[in-house]
Amino acid sequence: MIGDRIKRKRQASGLSLQDLADRLEGLGIKLSRAALSNYENNKATPNAKTLWGIAKILNTSMDYFVAEDDTKIALQGFRKKASLSQTRVEQIKAYIHDEIEKRIELDSILGEDEPRDLPVQRVVASPEEAEDVARERRATWSLGDQPISSVTSLLEAKGWYVIQIPNEEDFDGMAGYIESSHKPFAVSRGGIAVDRIRLNLLHEAGHAFVAGNDDKESDKFAFRFAASLLFPRERVWEEIGRKRTSVDIEELLVAKARYGLSMQAIAYRLRDLGVISESLYVMLFRYFNGRGFRVEEPGSNELKFEETPMAFRGKVHRAFSEALISTDDAERFLPGFRSSSDSSARLSSVEIKRLLSLSSEERNKVLEASAQAVLEAYADPDVNISGMADDIVEHS
Repeated sequence: MIGDRIKRKRQASGLSLQDLADRLEGLGIKLSRAALSNYENNKATPNAKTLWGIAKILNTSMDYFVAEDDTKIALQGFRKKASLSQTRVEQIKAYIHDEIEKRIELDSILGEDEPRDLPVQRVVASPEEAEDVARERRATWSLGDQPISSVTSLLEAKGWYVIQIPNEEDFDGMAGYIESSHKPFAVSRGGIAVDRIRLNLLHEAGHAFVAGNDDKESDKFAFRFAASLLFPRERVWEEIGRKRTSVDIEELLVAKARYGLSMQAIAYRLRDLGVISESLYVMLFRYFNGRGFRVEEPGSNELKFEETPMAFRGKVHRAFSEALISTDDAERFLPGFRSSSDSSARLSSVEIKRLLSLSSEERNKVLEASAQAVLEAYADPDVNISGMADDIVEHS
């Protein structure tokens, strides 16, 4: 219903009812918080002018509010600090729901097929069983036992929606699936060290593959799944050993650079596999705490792994290039699209299609005129201040 979608979009934008009321007043639409609350609770329906104002403030179209809302998502994991307010939790969930709806809409426009390799959650009884599930997943995904170059790209290639939320210190990650298609998604807090993003994503994705008897056990098993997928047991044994009485920090840094896993997570993994004792593990974490590594570890800025989600961005540009969506649509899907695409400095898809529809003779005339205009611009001393016109070579 209209009210549900107004509320979700407002929450996704991080605005309170009062924030929205204040901004509407700036557009000459005076409404109280109570009136907006009535709209959101479907006790009243906004008129066209009010709906236009709300759409403008929330950076969407009026059509968004009257669209049929049938996107239901099921959460399998949500990790946060206790200090994160319930209001902010609902805003994050609304933001993710909105981002997922965008991706579903764009996939429909592009005619994308539904993923075939859907994860199947398995109830396991121990961390060792979670490790076995991770080993099976590595085999299914043909990863061998080598480092994963990009967790984000791997999940996207397997049909997952991967999303990052920037500037949210009290949030770690979440995962789930779309109920209608069972298409999975994984979310991580952005703006943090790449090794943390990698573990966050696979930790959340792990909930789609393993589960315990309760939330605490499920979270423990999902972490084991993630650590095993990132740093396979056989590689741990080969590169660090099966039993150690001491471990040098440089060894942990080498493993971190190779597998994209934090030193703390590696130490945890060594303890889980019985490579180091509990007392050595405690001693390592005391060292980490004393050096401030719990806040910022050395070596993170030098990691070569790329964990920026690119699939959705690429699809937006693809749809725009194919003239399947307008510039306004592209901006709605991908805020900042107008400036990033520099659309004013290049031919639009419509212009390209119009050019290609011309006869060969007419098209050559247009291209020759454009080439002549460029040569004249470079030859103009007011434009070509560096003598770049001399670099132009004519080819026949």
